[in-house]
Amino acid sequence: MRDQVVNQVLDLLDTERQALRTGDFDALSPLLEAKTQLFERLQVAAPGRRDLEIIQQKLSENQSLLSAAMQGVGAARTRLSALQNVRENLSTYDHNGQMAKLPTARPAMTKKA
Repeated sequence: MRDQVVNQVLDLLDTERQALRTGDFDALSPLLEAKTQLFERLQVAAPGRRDLEIIQQKLSENQSLLSAAMQGVGAARTRLSALQNVRENLSTYDHNGQMAKLPTARPAMTKKA
């Protein structure tokens, strides 16, 4: 029969996986403390080889999901920055082939009575 600590670790890793898959990044911080405590208890419990392999596999999957999420956030940040730059400036090249930024004029808001 599987040790209670192993079951708790597997449940926590499943919860972490679900949070990563749904983009619920706020849920990850509270899991960190619980994860640390469970892994300390896991060292004392000395689980079997098969349990450790399952835990390693789940950790690896979660790490891959976390890496992909971080790349996605980075790509979104880059795209938002580019959109903000387009909104504020028009990039073009001058007669010497140097990049020049021209400010874009925002339309004035007019009120009609």
